[in-house]
Amino acid sequence: MRTPYVVIGVLIVALLGLSALTSKDETPPKPAASVPVIAHRVEALRHLRYRTVPPAKAATPAEARRDGLADFDRGESLAQRRIGEELLMLLGLLPPGADLRRIEGSVYGEQVAGYYDPRRRRLALVRGAGVDDVTLAHELTHALEDQYADLAKLGAGGGDDASTAQQALVEGSATELMDEYAARWPSRAPLGDALAGLTQVTGATPLPQYIARTLVFPYFQGQSFVQALRDANGGGWKLVDVAERARPPMTTAEILQPLRWLRAQQAVGVTLAGPTGRGWRRLTASTLGEEDLAALLSPSSGAVAARRLTAGWEGGRYALWRRGPLAAAGCPAPCRAHDALGMAVRVDSARSAARLARALSRWSERLPVGSASAVRVDGATVRAALAPDGALAARLTR
Repeated sequence: MRTPYVVIGVLIVALLGLSALTSKDETPPKPAASVPVIAHRVEALRHLRYRTVPPAKAATPAEARRDGLADFDRGESLAQRRIGEELLMLLGLLPPGADLRRIEGSVYGEQVAGYYDPRRRRLALVRGAGVDDVTLAHELTHALEDQYADLAKLGAGGGDDASTAQQALVEGSATELMDEYAARWPSRAPLGDALAGLTQVTGATPLPQYIARTLVFPYFQGQSFVQALRDANGGGWKLVDVAERARPPMTTAEILQPLRWLRAQQAVGVTLAGPTGRGWRRLTASTLGEEDLAALLSPSSGAVAARRLTAGWEGGRYALWRRGPLAAAGCPAPCRAHDALGMAVRVDSARSAARLARALSRWSERLPVGSASAVRVDGATVRAALAPDGALAARLTR
């Protein structure tokens, strides 16, 4: 998994894999217009011209599932996926026993109506799912932008937070155009149907709250970001073009607060201390972004309060260490007796840091028994840790 905190890169692989829109209804209307007609309308709205209009290939639900899982497997090894699952379960964001590959297969096998694969430059429509003009316009927008911005390269560097931010840029652009398309050429299916299935039950297993959140973030928050860039450009697309081709957002803070992108405001670097005893090894480490932090705090602080608490984010990082093998006999995942986690977040003031520290303390109090926790404020930086014992947790916050 590219992003232990941000599962969006695994579940809706918009940039380094497949970009998908889902449909809640199994039999929505078929496109009323042909692909070339819809593509021509997309060109007019997006102010770009296709070099080549991609043909729409038919795919069975089984093929859609296979494509999604193939991209999933290319993106990470089994060991990396197990590390990501361990981390998310340790943080209380996934229930014990959760399997991200199974969730990925369920989403693609049951919910996807159409998708665009920038790696193969392939547009696919799923047989039996039905695709209306508006949904097809969304995917054709990806195909069009891919010919100018190379979507497969976006999200390839900069860490977890950058990958999520760039997914939001691309999905937000296509959702913004889809919205305009629906206003100009209304569909017989409600616009919301294209996105509603993201938060529904897949198969017999309800989506965990965190997974549902990561699925919808790039569409809705991404569209708000694109709208802000267009507003700053008098309704045009030139700033969106700049973001996609030359200066993609590197943080979810830019997506949530577009003025940061307009001002080219960069994240502040933070450092982490690690365990010093024998047997500890670092399993993973990456950026801890504003959206990551808000998702972590929402269950304990509430969604609105979590947004306020994280609005002053300036930089963040996390790391997970393990003592012994990842698969520990007699200690099923998450193995709190063998895991040590450190987080550091820089915010805009000491006052904001104090509020964030209290919220992180409330979050840690809700976790299952088995991990000791520590939270410490150092000026405008907050450090938090989970470890097998209190002494180690305290050391990780120094």
